Amino acid sequence: MGKLDVQLPVRRDATAWLYAAAGAVLIIIYLVTSSTARYMLPVLIPASVVFAIAWGVIRNRPPSILPWLLFAAAMAPFAVADAIWGLYQVHDAEVPFPGVADLLYLGSYLLFAAGLVTLARQYTRRLHWAGWLDAGIVTLGFGILSWAFIIAPYLRSELSAWPLVVSVAYPVADLVLLCVAARLMLTTGKRTPSILLCTGWLLVLLAADGLYYGTMATTGTAIAEDVSEAGWMVSSLLLGAAALHPSVGWPTRLSDGKERMPRKRLSILIALILVGPVIVLANVGGIRGQPVNITVIVGMLATLSLLLVLRIAFLARYAQSRAIEARTQAHYLAASLREQEELQKQLSHQATHDPLTGLANRALLNQSLESVLSRCTASFPAALLMLDLDGFKEVNDTLGHPSGDELLIDVARRLTARVREQDTVARIGGDEFALLAVGVDAGALRDYTMRILDSFMDSFILDHGRSVRVTTSIGARSITRPTTPAEALRDADIALYRAKTAGKNQAVFFESP
Repeated sequence: MGKLDVQLPVRRDATAWLYAAAGAVLIIIYLVTSSTARYMLPVLIPASVVFAIAWGVIRNRPPSILPWLLFAAAMAPFAVADAIWGLYQVHDAEVPFPGVADLLYLGSYLLFAAGLVTLARQYTRRLHWAGWLDAGIVTLGFGILSWAFIIAPYLRSELSAWPLVVSVAYPVADLVLLCVAARLMLTTGKRTPSILLCTGWLLVLLAADGLYYGTMATTGTAIAEDVSEAGWMVSSLLLGAAALHPSVGWPTRLSDGKERMPRKRLSILIALILVGPVIVLANVGGIRGQPVNITVIVGMLATLSLLLVLRIAFLARYAQSRAIEARTQAHYLAASLREQEELQKQLSHQATHDPLTGLANRALLNQSLESVLSRCTASFPAALLMLDLDGFKEVNDTLGHPSGDELLIDVARRLTARVREQDTVARIGGDEFALLAVGVDAGALRDYTMRILDSFMDSFILDHGRSVRVTTSIGARSITRPTTPAEALRDADIALYRAKTAGKNQAVFFESP
C-alpha cells in the first residue's frame, strides 16, 4: 500500500516563514552591497509576491480569491516599475519624473485599494457606519500630518502642474489605502496571522512612503533612500507571506459590537484630533503665516470634529440599545425565574400532596407527625385520627371508579371543612384518611371525632344526581408525651380495626394497656 502523505499545519506555516526568511536575506544583501547591480534586487520581491499569491490561493483556498487576485494584479505593475527604476539606477541615469514608473506605481495603489475594499466587504458583508466613521477620523488625523509635511510643501514648491499632480497623488493614494485598511482592521474580531501580516504590509508601506515623500517635499532630496527602499521590499514580502500562510483560508469573524468604542481606540482618536492644533501651535514650517494652510487644517479639523460627534452619537445609540436589550433580558429573566419558582412550587406540592384530592399524602403526614409528636406534652397535646370509609368498595363496584374518585374528592372537601386551619388532613390509601389535630386533648378529642362522624350523615350527591350514603370508621389516639410517628400510627390503626369490627360508622379511642 502507498503511504498517505498528511501535511501538518506546522509544515504549511513553514512555507510562509521560509519565504519571509529568503526575502529578508535578499534585503540584507541589498543593504550591504555597494554594486549598482543591487538596484535590480528590489524587482525580485514584488515579482515573487505575484507567484506567492497565486500559490497561496491554490493551496490555502481563501473564502474569496478576488481580493488576492487584485493584490497580485497590483504587484505586477509594481514589479515592472521597480525594474524601470532599477535600470536607470544601474546605468547611473536620472529617473524621469513623472514617468512610466510613476503611472505604474499609482496604478498599483489603485489596485491595492480595490483589493482592500473587496477584502473588507468579505468580512463585513454590510455597511457599518460606526466603523467607517472611525476610519474617517483616522484618515483625517493622518491627513493633517500629510498636508503639513508633504502636500503643503509640494504646493509651495516650484514644480510645474504635471509633476505637482503626480507628487501629490502619492500621499493621497496612501490616505485612501489607510482609510480602507483602518476600516478592515476595525471590523474584524479575532485577527488571523494572515490579516496581521496584511496589516504589517500596509503599515510598512505607508511608513516608507511617508519617509520618502516627506523628505522629498521638505528638502527636495530623498533622505535615507535605502531605508525607504528596504521598507517597500519588506512590505511586499509581508503581503506574499500573508498569502502563503494557511490562515488566509480561515474564516474571520466580525468584531463583537461594532458600534462600541474601546478605551484604546478612543485614546487614539483623541490623539489624532489633537494633531492639528499641535501643528499650528508649533508653527510647523511657518504654517501660521500661511492662510491657505491654516484654512485647510481648520477645515479638516472641523470635519474631523463632526465625524467624532457623529461617532459619539452612534456610541450613545449603541449604549441605549444595549440598555434596552439589558432591560428586556432582565424582564425575561425575571419572568423565567417566576415561572421556575411556580414550577418548583407545583413540583413540591405534587411531591407532598395527593394528586386526586389535593390533601397531604403519607410523606407530608409523616413530616407533620415528626414535627408535632416529638414536642407533645400534657400542656401541648395532639390527636391522630385514622379514617376508613364504610361502603366505598360497593360504590366502586356498582358505579365505577370515576364515581368512586368523585366520592373521594367530596369526602376530602367535607373533612377539610370540619377541621381547623392548623390541622392536617391526609389521604394515605385508597379510601383511608388521617387527621392530625394539634392542641386537642383527650376531652376535646371526643367532640372533635363526633364532628367528623357528623360530616358523613348527609348523603353524597354525585354526577347525574345520584345519591350515595357512605359512612366512616375512626380510630383515634390522644398523644400527651413525645411519641414516634410509627407508634402513633400503629395505635390509631389498632383503634380503627376495633371500630370496624364493632360495626362501623363509629369511633374507637385507643387506650394504652
